[in-house]
Amino acid sequence: MRLRLALAIPLALAACAAPSPPPQPVSAQPVALTPVPGLERILGRPADAAIAALGPASLDRREGPARAVQFAQAGCVLDVYYYPDPAAGQPTARFAEARLPSGKADDPARCFTAQLAARGPG
Repeated sequence: MRLRLALAIPLALAACAAPSPPPQPVSAQPVALTPVPGLERILGRPADAAIAALGPASLDRREGPARAVQFAQAGCVLDVYYYPDPAAGQPTARFAEARLPSGKADDPARCFTAQLAARGPG
């Protein structure tokens, strides 16, 4: 009997607890631009700069005010993330990450350079 009472009290108290507030929506705050050597041609610039350098994107996805553009060639996948930039009047690249086809992380600057080389002159 004591065991049942000992188990029932915490359950009863948990049932009386106030419900959690609903999650707050994520605001479109600008993401700080961290300089990455080798990515100067795309970071801080609109998506047109990456598309002009690397060709058509493999994936172009929008989520609210953010945009993710993916380039998959030359043995790596480069994801470039764009966020609103009031100073530029349009979204600009604030972050890039890369991975190998195996899923292992890759250096974004190395991947960008490999994709530039694979595209050739032009």
